[in-house]
Amino acid sequence: MNLIFRRKNEPTRRQFLVKTGCSAMGITSVVNTLAHLKLMQGALNAQSGGGGGYKALVCVFLNGGNDSNNMLIPFSGSARTDYVNGRGMLAIPTNDANAALNALPLAATNVAECDPLGGYLGTFGVHPKLGAIKTMFDEGDAAFVANVGTMTMPGVTRANYSTAPKPPQLYSHSDQQVQWQSSIPDRPFTSGWGGRIADFLDPVHNPSTGNVSMNISISGVNSFQVSPTGSVTPYIMGSNGLVSFAGYGTNYASAVNNPNVLFEATNYKTAEAGRRLQAFESILNMTHANLMENAYSNVAISARMTEGMVGSALLPTTITGGSSLDTYFNNAFAGTGISANNTFTNQMKLVARLIAGQSALGNGRQIFFVQHGGYDTHIAQIPAGSNTAGHTGLMSTLNCTLKGFADALKGPEVGNQWDNVLSFTASDFTRTFTANKPDTSAGSDHAWGGHALVLGGAVKGGRVYGKFPVLKLGAVADSIDATGTRGLWIPSTSVDQYAANIAKWFGVDPSALGTIFPNLSRFVTLPNITSGNLDFLQA
Repeated sequence: MNLIFRRKNEPTRRQFLVKTGCSAMGITSVVNTLAHLKLMQGALNAQSGGGGGYKALVCVFLNGGNDSNNMLIPFSGSARTDYVNGRGMLAIPTNDANAALNALPLAATNVAECDPLGGYLGTFGVHPKLGAIKTMFDEGDAAFVANVGTMTMPGVTRANYSTAPKPPQLYSHSDQQVQWQSSIPDRPFTSGWGGRIADFLDPVHNPSTGNVSMNISISGVNSFQVSPTGSVTPYIMGSNGLVSFAGYGTNYASAVNNPNVLFEATNYKTAEAGRRLQAFESILNMTHANLMENAYSNVAISARMTEGMVGSALLPTTITGGSSLDTYFNNAFAGTGISANNTFTNQMKLVARLIAGQSALGNGRQIFFVQHGGYDTHIAQIPAGSNTAGHTGLMSTLNCTLKGFADALKGPEVGNQWDNVLSFTASDFTRTFTANKPDTSAGSDHAWGGHALVLGGAVKGGRVYGKFPVLKLGAVADSIDATGTRGLWIPSTSVDQYAANIAKWFGVDPSALGTIFPNLSRFVTLPNITSGNLDFLQA
């Protein structure tokens, strides 16, 4: 019998890899650190296993700056009084004679935990068009994370606002979108936190080189999914499905008999388009002496291979005239006056279909990115008599789409993946608490910290996490109004804290969170990322 003894203080192989890796990374930039992490992670995951089963993240980016002051609303208490006084023309009522205009009360169970003062909050409500979100919240499938925003350092107050470290270009759409999606506002952009998570988890959960990318965008190129090493390149799709090579008909109908069969001579049609595609793909399959030519060919071949896999994934839910999941979304929109055939809803339909067919994609982890646009509501935020325009229409579309998505994930076609999929919202910033006009044409302007929504079977729902802002304007006691008297709330929770909890649920080891989120240790003592009432996900 062979016995191997290890001295008491001798490090394990895992500890050795971590220590030697981290010491080397200490002298490099963040980009090289993350690249090094990628190389090291495969060895670590091979030992730890990294957790099994399928999981997916869906980043729902509310483009333009969602006025979340009217998404999560004080329903009673002193906060309600400040809400009504500060919001002016934008205030959502609770006792209007027209019940359809009233905020919907939430059965929140932890008001005291998120109360910023103690006794300030009474009860919460949501926008009157968020009926399905209210139901999911009350049933424990959804939660809110209050007053989240981009931050470089904690401790920003109204008193030190002019000198405290803050994100650059704080009220700029383009800058704040990038900073939200990168989580590193005080350094030049190099990668998104979705891309860094993918780099970390891809080796163990998607080990086959033939898999579709772990990151799939249904809304074009974005900062969120940019990989620091370039090893996980997002696959870009449109809301209507696959983006194919042009000139061969819709889904190659003019060129091949079966679009899911690739590079087979008998599959090409004899018409001109079929012969042209066959010749093009034959050239792609050649080996070229020039490295640039080879690289181009490999990109094109990869695109075609991915198309085939994605087409196979969509096939189980494809029916004549649409998808077998469309009914869930159509039912969610019934009676609203808004069509379920809109760009945002079609993006979410496609995500649901890809999750339903995930076995064809071969991935144990997937990250999806979608966008809902139109949130730059400087004017006509609450148009009188309209359920389909302004912020009112946006809330209705968001509500119905997320209900349709939830119902689809719980259905038999998707295999009841509700517990394995986490959807979460993000936005440029919230908007000023005060209205910018005293009449019904009023809107709101660019601000800072806002509320985020998380939903899925893993959410510890029915709760509001973090700290709700004190809705007091200007320099009065307890105000967190950054500057002036418009209501630009200083965030109480950083994007890093919000994102790190999501990453941890997704399978990132707590010991690695500080590398994926380099600024996280400024806000919490690692790996205790749940401090301050932020433990919003099941283990």
